[in-house]
Amino acid sequence: MDGKESTRSENKIEARPQKKSVHPALRWLMLGLLVFGLGALLITFAFLVPTRQKLDKANATVTGDTAQITTLLASNATLQKNLGATTLHMDVLEALSGARGASLAVATGDNAGAQLSLTQTSQALDALSPLLGADHKDVLTAMQKSAAQALIDVKTDLKSAQPELDQLTKNLAQLEVDLFANP
Repeated sequence: MDGKESTRSENKIEARPQKKSVHPALRWLMLGLLVFGLGALLITFAFLVPTRQKLDKANATVTGDTAQITTLLASNATLQKNLGATTLHMDVLEALSGARGASLAVATGDNAGAQLSLTQTSQALDALSPLLGADHKDVLTAMQKSAAQALIDVKTDLKSAQPELDQLTKNLAQLEVDLFANP
């Protein structure tokens, strides 16, 4: 019996199909790749997606802020232009006021008042120089010479300055109309 049983068990072993087993190293490699892939997915969903959402939100904020800055820059440019025009107008009016004040001082015989008013007029005309365009430079130069001549006339003979002051006042009034007349 032992011989028959031994033969039967050998036949049974041979009769059974043998499974092809995966090499253990390959099995560990596949398990490692699976764990690595799951880790990559976890990192993507845990860190990358929220970071991307924050980046998109930051980009939207930057776009909104850029639009606001553009609006503010345009507003600033308009305000700067208005400030320049207001400063120019103020200087023209200051020169005109000085010329009229000098004329009044000459009419009342106030030599010191006439000199002070003409000095203020000259300073206002000097302040106008960088603000006026090239088309008004000749007129400004003529008015500066007129103010200087009126100051000389006031120092020598007070009443002789009146025609120069009248012309200066007329030129300054015309400059104001030319620059700031409302259509």
